[in-house]
Amino acid sequence: MAPLSQAQVDTWVEDFMEAMQAPCDWKKLQELMNKRCTVEMPDEPKCKKFEDWKKKAEPFFNSFKAAKRTMPKGTRPIIVQSKKDEVEVIYAEQLKFTWTKGLEDTYPNCTIVSGDKAKIFIYNRVLINGKGEGTWFQPVFSKNDFKMADREEDKDSLLDQIYEDFTATNERFSDDMKVEFPVAGKMDKTQMFHLFSQFGDVTRSMMKGCPPVNMSTGKDEIFEGIVPAQYSFKWNTALNDTFKLELAHGADVVLSSYDCLKIQKGKVISFAPHFDAQVNIKPAGKSGAN
Repeated sequence: MAPLSQAQVDTWVEDFMEAMQAPCDWKKLQELMNKRCTVEMPDEPKCKKFEDWKKKAEPFFNSFKAAKRTMPKGTRPIIVQSKKDEVEVIYAEQLKFTWTKGLEDTYPNCTIVSGDKAKIFIYNRVLINGKGEGTWFQPVFSKNDFKMADREEDKDSLLDQIYEDFTATNERFSDDMKVEFPVAGKMDKTQMFHLFSQFGDVTRSMMKGCPPVNMSTGKDEIFEGIVPAQYSFKWNTALNDTFKLELAHGADVVLSSYDCLKIQKGKVISFAPHFDAQVNIKPAGKSGAN
């Protein structure tokens, strides 16, 4: 069975987000998810069946009163081919809602009180098979990122700081970090920075309206981060072989990626950019996230 196309994934995500609005449409979610899907919610044990997830998550989602979920304008889901007929999808989501007593009980250290208008930014990771069924779902967010709806997003997080000095001499990058690029495959830290050295005059920025998110895994001081990265640079024809493209040398391009990082004790131990070279590397002025 063929994997889903970008258009089919876009529709799947639209349906999924609609079903997740308050109140959740669990009948629709059941149609979209495999009955033996795995779901990993922050700070919770894995659920390995849809019914188990529903039982555990329903009261939690109901705590988000009047929840409205939207993708930031100009973004769309980014797809990477996984195995067989599966695609791995990441999409950004701004969740706005009214804080409730249930959330006060769940997050007692949060200073928001019941009745306040609040928000949180989430990156949703989903595996979808060729039948259009979600087989794995992980919303990536940090309980430290709940904030009042009118508050600006922070721009000085650890992930922001790492991307401001994305160089081989930055000690935040562990010497034995694991790296894997789409198409290019696995490599070490030295090979990664050699690859980036071919990005001529590269500048890094965040996708508009999308902050990075850093979520605790609860294990061994490891955090999982997602960075909505845009790399603007001049194309080097050596990259045509790396990414199986045919772009002109010196062309101004933009690569849009949801970079997935693992951080332990303040150091990057894993780096895996998430993008489809055919879709998410575009001439400057045509963002690959669009």
